[in-house]
Amino acid sequence: MRNGDMDVILYNGNLITVDENDTISEAVAVKDGKIFKVGSSEQIKELRKKNTQMIDLEGKTIIPGFIDAHTHAALVGLVASDVIVDCHIPPLNSTNEILKKIKERVDKTPKGEVIMGHGRFDQPYPTKEQLDQVAPDNPLIIKNSMHAYRLNNLALKKYNVTKDHPTREELFAICPGGIIYRDPVSGEPTGYMEECLTYLFPKSYYPFPYETIKKVTKVGLDRYSSAGVTSITEFNDFPECLRAYQDLYSNGDLNVRMQLIPCVHGLNKTVDLDAIIDLGLSTGFGNEWLRFMGIKIFVDLGYVTTLASIQLNEMVLRAHKAGLRVYMHAISRKAQDMALEAIEAAEQAIPGKNLRHRIEHMGNEYHDPTYFDRIKEIGAIALPTAYFMRIGTQDWLNPTRERAYPFKTLLERGLCLPGNSDSGGSEPEAYNPLYNIWCMVVRKSKEGEPVFPEEKISVMDAIRIYTANSAYAGFDEDVKGSIEEGKMADFAVLAEDPFSVPEDHLKDIPIDMTIVDGKIVYQR
Repeated sequence: MRNGDMDVILYNGNLITVDENDTISEAVAVKDGKIFKVGSSEQIKELRKKNTQMIDLEGKTIIPGFIDAHTHAALVGLVASDVIVDCHIPPLNSTNEILKKIKERVDKTPKGEVIMGHGRFDQPYPTKEQLDQVAPDNPLIIKNSMHAYRLNNLALKKYNVTKDHPTREELFAICPGGIIYRDPVSGEPTGYMEECLTYLFPKSYYPFPYETIKKVTKVGLDRYSSAGVTSITEFNDFPECLRAYQDLYSNGDLNVRMQLIPCVHGLNKTVDLDAIIDLGLSTGFGNEWLRFMGIKIFVDLGYVTTLASIQLNEMVLRAHKAGLRVYMHAISRKAQDMALEAIEAAEQAIPGKNLRHRIEHMGNEYHDPTYFDRIKEIGAIALPTAYFMRIGTQDWLNPTRERAYPFKTLLERGLCLPGNSDSGGSEPEAYNPLYNIWCMVVRKSKEGEPVFPEEKISVMDAIRIYTANSAYAGFDEDVKGSIEEGKMADFAVLAEDPFSVPEDHLKDIPIDMTIVDGKIVYQR
């Protein structure tokens, strides 16, 4: 290409820039993977050269590429691939249909080989005895999320789960917050567990070889591309995920920009904090495609705190001192208070680091303005997850009737909320940003029940959450999140205008095209 030529011109569109003034334009010119100019179609078409790729948007809406600030793409790929059995209800209608699908897999699987399945959080599942009947010769594990699983007797035997083993103390040494349910009369394990994945798979976390992990990782990234996502913050769930992303990048197959977060305490721990500090890694290491961004700590699991306040304070301070941003999973009020105190203490001890430490899921279930003011004061980030509004009614979700998922309140108090799905495949629609935007705007559970509608926000605010705000959450506000000159040429082209369709249709808008670095990575 000759010097000065434009790579791509997209014109005749409804271009939502998400800049400071919410400017609406028509066309954008791209050069060397960056936005060269934004303007009217007439202005931008004047930049056309002989080799410029011209894309007529035909009036369709183009927005900055969606940025998912907290997700698990490899797990989405695992559930979306044929590696495990899809047990979701719907599209299945009953536990009998689940058992039928599992039997089909059993008939194709050698005896003794582990079989895994996956369904939704709150659907019915077969019992251990029913699983034994369809899989008498294969260890069988069905997950309903990243946090809970059902095992048949062969799986319990394989992983040495008995009436007496492991004890609570033995389990907590490996899986803080883990629960193995046992029959209250016989004491025998029922086959139901929570937060025990690291116990079941202490080395690999899943019983799959590297090539399978690499395959499902690519499947997951393709799913995100098809939803208009151009960047994600990935919480590593396989120890070999980093290798898979590097291989995809080296082969030119990485279609989503990645920020990578290993866990140093809690579920799916992949590395010790000391190892990262001793290696000298700090937040931001890498390039615009693969970047190491910090560490994850599970402050609680299943509403049970996994460490004492003094331990958390010490870990956060050490990470803060080493230039490591900390992402703290904190669901319960106690865990959120611990997380806030740890950040406040670190900021007071060593001010001026500007690491924007994060509290994952703050705002999901508790409406506490004092917490919101504290997190703003210390320059940290609260990250509620909109699609969790799918769980039941607001009375079940929040018996005290405090407002859950208070996006409007959080924005009014000046917090910069990032868009995220926290998807691990349990809810197949959850990785779709437009589904999450629908949740924030319409304020309904997946059953169609209202969830504190007074916390509804506008379509523009919801789009900004999933673009500009998410860019800020990744220290990328100067290079991503809006369609402005000099920023990365990452776009999503929507088949319909989100400002013109009925609000209830937002989740159903198709993505026509996803562009990363000025190149089409998905086309419907």
